[in-house]
Amino acid sequence: MIGRYPAVIIAAIFFSLLLLSSPVAADEWVPAGSDQPGFRIMDVAVSGDGTYTALAGDAGIILFTSEGAECWRSPEGSYRSVSLSDDGSILAAGGDGIRVLHKNTTVLATIRSRNFVNDVAVTADGSRIAAAADDETLRFYTSAGELVWSTETGDDLVSVAVSPDGTYIAGGTSTGNVVLFSGSGDERWTYALSRQPVPSVAVADNARTIAAVSADGAVSLISRAGGLLWSGSAPHAGGVSVTADGACAAVADRQGIRFIERDGTMNGQITGVDASVAVAMDSGGRLIAVTDGARVSGFTRETAATAPGETKLPVGTVVNATNTPAAALTPTLEDTPVSTRSPLPLLPAIAGLLLSAGLTAAGRRFRE
Repeated sequence: MIGRYPAVIIAAIFFSLLLLSSPVAADEWVPAGSDQPGFRIMDVAVSGDGTYTALAGDAGIILFTSEGAECWRSPEGSYRSVSLSDDGSILAAGGDGIRVLHKNTTVLATIRSRNFVNDVAVTADGSRIAAAADDETLRFYTSAGELVWSTETGDDLVSVAVSPDGTYIAGGTSTGNVVLFSGSGDERWTYALSRQPVPSVAVADNARTIAAVSADGAVSLISRAGGLLWSGSAPHAGGVSVTADGACAAVADRQGIRFIERDGTMNGQITGVDASVAVAMDSGGRLIAVTDGARVSGFTRETAATAPGETKLPVGTVVNATNTPAAALTPTLEDTPVSTRSPLPLLPAIAGLLLSAGLTAAGRRFRE
């Protein structure tokens, strides 16, 4: 049996055994716990490294581990927003003033404000806090509560986000604009997103990608220069979040969460969860937390080893992350199905056919 057929047979056998014995690695979102604190939740935050999750509402603040275990709760005060540093060691909450805490529950600062604080954002190192007050000002504080600078914005900022390195600050106005500021408070540009308020913004490192959503569901990904990267819609939007490198944004609403790459490609979704109030994601896009105002739920992105043709999914809750094209104006979540079927189970069958054909040909040649 000398000739080309033994090589075909050996290749077919190797290919078939490789596919039949090796698991298929696929990223999927799996539940990481949920909690119902018994009060109205207004905001949720995730530390950059994914080790902590925090929520704030009309009866205080709660800090959780990434596994969903409650670390502590502070029942003092009513808050509309919360933010965490990269390692979760610094927490800031805004509402009737600003409260800054260490993860060991030490109060680092209590900042009084004559006007309601609509939103706060902490830099990755926890050294600075951006705050949007209901008096058309943007303020920058140290974690000890010292005012670094304050700038007039012309419109009330209802949302604020700071890049991990602290060099850029993005804000959403009550009149539907997205505004980018430098780390020293200078306005860089204004982008008209909608005529409705912009309750959620997110900004990547060095402002490579800015994500924003308006109260009427208009969503945009914007470049550092102020150019439109992608636009879509999110009915009953609960907010946006973006990875530190700006490669992927999470868009949340009542029907779930979509993951959109910077070029507009859809990179998976989580369905069956109401995320109509707030959403937060770690810097690497591996942990996400959402809330509908009553319950906070967490999900982690895992690389699951599955046999060919096997799908490990909590039915109706999590959908595998798959790359599918997204139109310039993406449909709503319920109109955007994502396939969870893999083409790989067909490959062993093809390999088997090749193996059978090779053996048949080899037998014929041997008889000749």
